Amino acid sequence: MSAVSMLAQQAGSNLQALVEKAASQIAPAWPLDQMIAVNPWWPKRQQHFATVCAEQQLLAGTSCLMTANWFLTQWQQQIQPEHLHQALQEAELKMTVDEAVAVLVQQQDLRHWQSLAQLLSEQTLTQGTLPWPQLIQQQLSQFMGLYYQYPERFSVEAGAEQHTYQSWLTVVRQDKGLKVLTGIDLTSLFATLPAEPSELLLQLDPWLDSWCQDEQAKQAYFENLLQSLSGWAGWQAWLDWQQQLNKQQSHNAVCQLLYMLLGWDWVLWQHSTRHSGAHQHIVNMLKLQSRQYNAMLLNTQALQSMRQVWQRALELSVQLPLFRQLQQAARQPVARITRLTLQAAFCIDVRSEPFRRVLEQQDDTIQTLGFAGFFGLPIAYKAADSKLSRPQLPGLLAPVLEVSQIRPEKATLPRQPALGWKQSFDLASSSLGMVEAAGPTKLLSLLKRAFFRTKAPHAINQYLDDGQWQLSRGMQPLSVAEQAQLAAAILSAMGLATTLAPTVLLVGHGSDTCNNPQAAALDCGACGGQTGEVNVRVLAQILNNNEVRTELNSRHKVRIPDDTRFYAAMHHTTTDVLQVFQPPADAAWPQWLAEAGVQARQQRSRQFAEAPHGTSALDRFFKRRSRDWAQLRPEWGLANNAAFIIAPRTLTKSLNLQGRCFLHDYNTEHDGDFSLLHTIMTAPMVVTNWINMQYYASVVAPDKYGSGNKLLHNVVAGHIGVFEGNGGDLRTGLSWQSVHDGKQLRHQPVRLSVVIAAPKNAIANVIRQSADVAALVNNQWLWLYQLDPDGTMHQWHHVGWHKVTA
Repeated sequence: MSAVSMLAQQAGSNLQALVEKAASQIAPAWPLDQMIAVNPWWPKRQQHFATVCAEQQLLAGTSCLMTANWFLTQWQQQIQPEHLHQALQEAELKMTVDEAVAVLVQQQDLRHWQSLAQLLSEQTLTQGTLPWPQLIQQQLSQFMGLYYQYPERFSVEAGAEQHTYQSWLTVVRQDKGLKVLTGIDLTSLFATLPAEPSELLLQLDPWLDSWCQDEQAKQAYFENLLQSLSGWAGWQAWLDWQQQLNKQQSHNAVCQLLYMLLGWDWVLWQHSTRHSGAHQHIVNMLKLQSRQYNAMLLNTQALQSMRQVWQRALELSVQLPLFRQLQQAARQPVARITRLTLQAAFCIDVRSEPFRRVLEQQDDTIQTLGFAGFFGLPIAYKAADSKLSRPQLPGLLAPVLEVSQIRPEKATLPRQPALGWKQSFDLASSSLGMVEAAGPTKLLSLLKRAFFRTKAPHAINQYLDDGQWQLSRGMQPLSVAEQAQLAAAILSAMGLATTLAPTVLLVGHGSDTCNNPQAAALDCGACGGQTGEVNVRVLAQILNNNEVRTELNSRHKVRIPDDTRFYAAMHHTTTDVLQVFQPPADAAWPQWLAEAGVQARQQRSRQFAEAPHGTSALDRFFKRRSRDWAQLRPEWGLANNAAFIIAPRTLTKSLNLQGRCFLHDYNTEHDGDFSLLHTIMTAPMVVTNWINMQYYASVVAPDKYGSGNKLLHNVVAGHIGVFEGNGGDLRTGLSWQSVHDGKQLRHQPVRLSVVIAAPKNAIANVIRQSADVAALVNNQWLWLYQLDPDGTMHQWHHVGWHKVTA
C-alpha cells in the first residue's frame, strides 16, 4: 500500500470518528406505542446547560430559553425582585435588579450556523418552489417513512438500520420528482456518490478540508446537518439505543442518516460549481463560519447570559415557597401509627400526589408510599396471541425477565383476527381498501363511538384478566427461590420489609384516551410507556404466593403476616378512578377509594374552566373526556412538574403540593449502607430529569422539540412517530395542546428541583460514584438540595454544599 493510500485511509478513519461522535449527540425518540419522556439534550449532559443552550441556538437555530418578552410578562407577577436579586448573585453579576430588567429589554438577535443548503437558497440556485433545506427535508423524510413502512421492498427486513444509505442512494438516483420540484437534473451528480459509506467519507475528506480544517468545526457541521432532520435522527438514535441495551455499542443507524445528508451536501456543492460567482461566495461563508465557530459559540453564550439569569429567577420563584413548606414540615413532630389498616404503593408520578393526599385523609390508619411505577420488575410482557414482547420498565434498562398469562391454547385463537383487523386499518397500504370492503361494519362502530362514547379498548391490554402469570428467564420458568429473591429486593426498596398492613394495594397507573396516537405519553414512563397493570398483577401474584412467602421468611428474613393480602390496582389518571382487581366482597376500604376519587376529581376540576359542579356531573365530565375522540386535552399529564422529593412520606403528608412533585419514599433508617439512595439517584432521578426536560423543551422550543398541532398529526409507518400534516420532519416531543390550553401555558418551563432527606456525605458519595448524576447536578440540568431533620437545607454547588435561606 502506498503512502498516499495510507494517508487517505487515515483521513477517512478520522472523519468516521467525527461522524460517530456527532451521531452520539442525538437523543433517542421512542416509537408511539412505547412513547416515554426523553431529555432531548441527554447525550450532552457532560456539558453545562448554558453551553448547550448556546450550541443549540447556533447549530439547531432554536432557543432553549424563553424569549425576553415572555420573561418580562412574568416580572413582578411570578418573578419578584428578591428572586431576580438572588439569581444575579448566583451568576456573580454586579448589577441592580433595574439594570437586569433594562439589559433584558435590549436583547439582540442571535446568529446561527448556515448550512450549505441555506447558503444555496440565499443565492437562489434553484428554479423550483421549495428552498433547498425544505426540499432535502421532504425528500429524506418521505424516503425514511417509505423505508420503514415497507422494509420488504428494500430486502432488509432484518437489520434495516444497517443499509439505509445504500437504499436511499438507489431511490434518489431514480427520483424524477426532484427535477420537477427544482427544475434541475441532479441525476448525474447523485451517480457520483459511492455506494459504501467509507468510500463516501474518503471522497468528502479533501472537500471538507478545503474549507474546514478544525475538528470541532467539522463536528459542528455534522451536528448541524443532523439537526436539520432531528426527528428522524431521534428515531435512528432509538434503534442505536436498543443495540446498546443489548451490549452492542453502535451509532450506525444515526450515521446512516448522516451519510445521506452528506451525500446531499456533496451534490449541492457540485451543483454550486456551475455558478462561479455564487460558488465563491458560498466557499467564503463556509470558511468564515468554520474559522469563527468557537468565537460564535462564546458570543452566543454571552448574549444569552441575561436570559439565563431570568430563567434562574423563575426557578427560584417556584423553589423558595416549596422549600419553606418543607422546612416547616420537617420541624413538626411525627405522629406514629401503631397498626396500619391499609397501605397503598403508588408510582412517583406527579398525578399520584393529589390522589395520595385525599386517600390518606379518609382514615388515620392509611399509609401511602411512592415508588417507581414498574415496581422493580425488570420484565417484558408477551401477550398470548403475539410473537412480540413489550418492555414494562424504564427505557434506561433492558428487560431481564419475560411474563405472560397462562391460558389454554384454544383461548388465544379468536384474538389474532381482532389484532389483524386493527392492523389492516392502521396500514396506509390497506386502509382505503378495508374501508371500502368493511364500510357498513365500520359504520356501526363509528356510530356507536360517536353517540354512546364507549371506552376505547387497548389493542393488547384489553385481553388481560385475573388469570395466573408465568415468569421466565430465557426459556426457563422462574423458580420459587428466584421469585423470593426478587420479592425481597422489592419489599426492601419499598420500605415494606418490616411493616405490612393487612391490606396492601399495589397501584399502577395509566391514562384513558381516545383517538390519540400519543396516548402512551400519558401512561407510565417507568413502565416503558405502558400502563402499570401488568407489573402490579405480576407482583401481587408473587407476594401472595405461599411458597414464595415461606422462602422469603427462611432465606431472606422477610416475614409477610398471614393476614396480609396484596391487591393489584390501577389509578386511571384521566378519570381519577382507582380500580382494584379481585377486591374482597366484605371490606370497608373500597369505599375509602371511591370517596378519595370523588375528592380528587373535585380538586382536579379546577384545571378545566368548563368543568361542572356536583359529584355526578364531574364523574360524567371526566368520563366523557376519556372517551371523546375529538378531545385534544383529555388530561394534563405531567404538565407543571417542578420537583422530586426523596424523603419519608411523613415529611410531605400534610402538604398540598398541587400535583407538581414526584414523591419517592425514602428513610435513611432502612438504608444503612445507602445503596437504596444510590439506586434512587441513579435511576428514578434520571427518569424524572427526562420527564422534566421533555416538558421544558416542548415549551421553550415547540417547533423543534414539540410535535406541533395535534389536530394535524398523521401517524408514520404504523408506530414510528407523527408528521404534522403530510410531510416535513418526524415530530417528537409533546403536542402544543399538551402544554397550552389555548390561552396560556399549563407548564412552567423550570428545571427540576431535587430535595433529598439524607446525610450530605451520603449524597455526595453517590455524585462521586456516578458520572451521569455528577453531570446532571454539576452542569445545572437539575438543582440538588439536601434536607436535614431540623429543616436546614443545603444546595449542591459543584464540589460542596452551601446553606439555603428560604
